[in-house]
Amino acid sequence: MKNLKHTGFCFTLTINDGNILNLDFAKKGEANIFETLNLFSCLLHSFKPDENSIWRKQKRLDVEIKGWPSTIEWERLSDTNFKGVIQVSSDFNFEELAETLNTAIKNITVPVEIKTDKYYQFQIGNKSHWNEYLFKSRGREICGLCILYDTEFHTRDELEVSIEKKYQPHNISKLTIGNNDTTISRLYGDPSKIIDYFRNQGWTREGDNPTLITKRERRQEKYRLTSVQQNLSLQVSRSTIKHSWKLELFSLHNNTCRLCHTKYENIKFLSPDHRIPAIVQPENLTGENYKEKLMTLCIYCNQRKREFTKKVSPTYDWENSPWAYPEKFQQKKIVEDIERYAIAHKKSITQVINEIILLLQNHTSNSDNY
Repeated sequence: MKNLKHTGFCFTLTINDGNILNLDFAKKGEANIFETLNLFSCLLHSFKPDENSIWRKQKRLDVEIKGWPSTIEWERLSDTNFKGVIQVSSDFNFEELAETLNTAIKNITVPVEIKTDKYYQFQIGNKSHWNEYLFKSRGREICGLCILYDTEFHTRDELEVSIEKKYQPHNISKLTIGNNDTTISRLYGDPSKIIDYFRNQGWTREGDNPTLITKRERRQEKYRLTSVQQNLSLQVSRSTIKHSWKLELFSLHNNTCRLCHTKYENIKFLSPDHRIPAIVQPENLTGENYKEKLMTLCIYCNQRKREFTKKVSPTYDWENSPWAYPEKFQQKKIVEDIERYAIAHKKSITQVINEIILLLQNHTSNSDNY
């Protein structure tokens, strides 16, 4: 094949020697996006999880992310340069690849605005059919879609994507995994976030025909998509929580977690939490309602609530939940404790309350003396 060159949206693609491609990006950021999407595409067609949930090189599905074909194996040579090796047996067309890659890179790099939301566009399929997707971000949820694209159950471990280091994108932090194999590391933690993202992107657990299924088996959650078709009408949108709102909320709650009542002077241990999870009910936060719709949780209770939300029935009554309104249940428990104490000591409710007030006054007086 003669020397060919194509200058695209943010890259230059050339072919100089038979089946060798050279891809140069103008910026490292675009190169990072290309490399990440290339791995996600490989998870569709060229990797399978083994018995230890480690993704190994093995043919999987006959689909790919458009622009990242299974017939080309890319290797990153520097911050902005890649070498691509074309399979000798493939029906390769340079101009077709260049134009397809140009469109794919532009769509995944520059978001399109629909109504008030911005989306990144990409396609999954093959030459016979392509499914189009609009995602609000281009990270782990795309990775999750590629894993669950076979509509089979996959474990939490598989969604964490443990893989040989030589295949990992340079811009994704490597996480330590439980075994001692230094050639393997993990792309992501907390797979429940991926499931949350799916529910924000147009898949649902609700109704007679849920498109996202979770089950627990042998102490580990498994996840499955019943359909790979995205339904934007099922999206549950999330509002941006302004930094000033966070500070005001933490101050309102005295830097104290509403669930465990632990006070933190360092606010990095605190998190603004939607009382009713945004994946259950659109919160539509404003400057007028955020104090009612949000509460302060520590990062540990926030994770506990996330795990509970992931496992609970879609019909769970959040309006009457201690996870959403702990104050109501704490007040109820105080009343019940007072009633039990009054019965046990044969006193009236008024007598018990007066005793509590006296104890509190004495405690305050003693504290003032120090």
